[in-house]
Amino acid sequence: MNSCVARLNDGILTVENGLFKREYTGVASVQTEISDNGGLSVPFLKVTAELDGGESREYRVWENLAAIEMASHKAEDTIMLCGEHWIVRAAKLFTLTDNHDTFISENVVHMFAGGIREVQGHFFFLENPETCEAVVVIAETPDYQNAVLRIRNHEVSLEAFGNGAVFGFCKMGECEKFTRDIYRHLWKPLPLQSMSNTWGDRNGWSRVQDDFVRREIDAAEELMVDIAQIDDGWQTGCTGDPKIFNEKRQRMFLGDFWELNTERFPEGIPAITEYAKKKGVKMGLWFAPDGRNDFELLERDKAVLRKAYDEWGIRFFKLDMLFVVSELGKQRFLELLSTVYSFGDDVSVQLDITNGQRLGYLCGAKYGTLFMENRYTKSANSFPHRILRNMWMLSHYLPVAKFQFEMVNPTLFTEEYNANDPFVPALYEQDYMFAVVMLSNPLYWMEMQFLPQERRDELMRLVPIWREHRDALGKADVSPVGEKPSGRAHTGFCAVTDGGKGDEAYLLLFREVTDRANARFDLPIEISDAELIASNGDAEWSCDGNSIKVSFGKEREYVFLKAKINK
Repeated sequence: MNSCVARLNDGILTVENGLFKREYTGVASVQTEISDNGGLSVPFLKVTAELDGGESREYRVWENLAAIEMASHKAEDTIMLCGEHWIVRAAKLFTLTDNHDTFISENVVHMFAGGIREVQGHFFFLENPETCEAVVVIAETPDYQNAVLRIRNHEVSLEAFGNGAVFGFCKMGECEKFTRDIYRHLWKPLPLQSMSNTWGDRNGWSRVQDDFVRREIDAAEELMVDIAQIDDGWQTGCTGDPKIFNEKRQRMFLGDFWELNTERFPEGIPAITEYAKKKGVKMGLWFAPDGRNDFELLERDKAVLRKAYDEWGIRFFKLDMLFVVSELGKQRFLELLSTVYSFGDDVSVQLDITNGQRLGYLCGAKYGTLFMENRYTKSANSFPHRILRNMWMLSHYLPVAKFQFEMVNPTLFTEEYNANDPFVPALYEQDYMFAVVMLSNPLYWMEMQFLPQERRDELMRLVPIWREHRDALGKADVSPVGEKPSGRAHTGFCAVTDGGKGDEAYLLLFREVTDRANARFDLPIEISDAELIASNGDAEWSCDGNSIKVSFGKEREYVFLKAKINK
């Protein structure tokens, strides 16, 4: 951390790291320390400034990153722009994914007469075509608040409502990659892991009991799945009971609701986790913190999770059905997350963003992974190309290793789909469907014990290979290439090892349902050759500097390649 510096001179605090410099006035004293948020972030210089009026501010600076994070952004912290030609691209992230199928949108506004009235979003890219410089502003707001960026007389201000914010500085055309770099510093990437969750087959809690879970563990062992998660149904209370809803349609988890249902699990959960351990499978558990009255039952919920960790051997927790509606609620839920991570180095959470009001993508970024969407064959709303589209669009801005995207059992409920629909899951091979989500943390959104043998065989063409390369994939800088997935596109991803600093790259390329056999993919790097790792077809390819030409042998084909980067 030698390049990170904080100096106080005559009330002016200077924070820099050789790549940028920021100055703050009215500072009375400064304390610094090296921190990594308890191992959840890349190490940074933490600067705590005491202002003349007694207020405290916290800044965070990383080596080799031209950005500064403010733990609680104030409106008076502004940036001045030089020049008249600035263009602002505002990217807004969307949760509540049960209700829509586009998770990010971008709006472009040109500065006029030194100003922009306001634009809402989470990522703000300020680019100057005159000088080719760019400023990146990130608002770490939860779902219930929309950040606003304004420019007046060339002065940029951000209304982030006291939430965290990041100011960064890069070249025009590099903003998206820069946001991915920032996020990989705020959140230390975890090894990619596969997980199963039975809810995807829409039988709900009806089958959740001891023998059923053991059969899921058996299937997880056969299919080389890392974690088997027990969803809703393990507890005494029933989330579908209409009597537990209050007047706001919020669930009330009172009394013995979160005690173990011993009729379903007469031998207890420890017997399940011990059985899984012998099979080489880890166990996860679904849980719903009670968000009413700003998590007034916080201590009770902490105790439930602590018991599951200490006594039951659970290491992965999916947190769902919660709602965060105020600053107090946000702070208490962050306290719950901090407590869970204090249990041990082997714990992790999956934060559901499918419904309700949550922390979103950026508030509490250092914690866990994001459970992205509920899509079901029974509802005829699960399509491989739309899952691919959502991940492809988000991969412009965020590391895909942060996400958990799903793969369904395509043999179920085929009658619910239009018989002439070329995009129904049943028409895709299982390894293709796995390839769609394998750069995220693949979720087997199904009761695995009922997956047909033919589909299992298809999976095994790719899963063992993925496990060999997943550590490198999880740490790579993944960017989208090709056309936006539409069901008829040539599309894919380029994953440069070591966060974009390595000398190798993985290429995961898809031919969707199109009669165009030949495709050219422009790449963010230059390669001379590429070797095949896996495919469900017989594609051929040739490398041409910053592009690769692929001749696919069939529709619904993927190609997974590894290439050396020319530097």
